[in-house]
Amino acid sequence: MIKILLADDHQMIREGMSALLSDVENIDIVTTASNGKEVLEYLKTEPVDLILMDINMPELDGIQTTKKIRRLFPKVKVLILSMHNKEGYIKNAIDVGAKGYILKNTGKTELLLAIDHIIEGHTYFSQEVTETLIKNIGAGNPDGITMSKKEKNILELLSDGFTTAEIAETLVASQHTIETYRRNLLLKFKAKNVSELIKISMKEGFIS
Repeated sequence: MIKILLADDHQMIREGMSALLSDVENIDIVTTASNGKEVLEYLKTEPVDLILMDINMPELDGIQTTKKIRRLFPKVKVLILSMHNKEGYIKNAIDVGAKGYILKNTGKTELLLAIDHIIEGHTYFSQEVTETLIKNIGAGNPDGITMSKKEKNILELLSDGFTTAEIAETLVASQHTIETYRRNLLLKFKAKNVSELIKISMKEGFIS
């Protein structure tokens, strides 16, 4: 029996997914959660095999929750179930350790296929998601945006309202170095200023 936790902030989605999988003999939806904090609290007391995880949830989103799960509960696998088919969302999910990523318009057959693949130790990405990765991240594609871990860290700090001086102090680097990273980020995202940089990166899913 595959024990599954379903995490989504929309009650209709939770009820619909539970109903969809209710007649599958080897699947047990043990509980549902409306945010990442509820997921982590449940995992402290009860084990599950797989979490069907939405990305946009209040209090603690799916990306942050998956990152914590990989650190605190490494045996638990995560399959992202999202409406977002954008490069940033997909890359973030992969970076934090999600084992798969499928879209919410996926049919029951493919959902079950994804669950089986991940439980067997493989990864699974729906065709649309795979096409997005190939299109935007493929070698030689000028539209694909790639960032180092430090660039991503700086982008997140900028989105939290940190100044250059505060980022420099936090990362133990010179202000000149941080300014260089900022300029490079503006160029990568084709943004005129930090405000536009944050707006674009949030729209594309690079930061929450």
